[in-house]
Amino acid sequence: MKSTKKRLIFVLAIIGVCAVLYGGWRIYQGQVAEDQKRNFFAAPASSASGAPDAFHNAPPPPQP
Repeated sequence: MKSTKKRLIFVLAIIGVCAVLYGGWRIYQGQVAEDQKRNFFAAPASSASGAPDAFHNAPPPPQP
């Protein structure tokens, strides 16, 4: 009886530790993703890609 009880407590403790580690990892990954998203949209558009500058005001094209 005591051996079974100790084993159950040990298994539940391992599951609890894994749950805490998983929760911490998810929070960390969420913060890293948010920082990457913020840096991506804050960076100026590079003219090398040929894409228009959609996030910042660009001068209008010359009129004929």
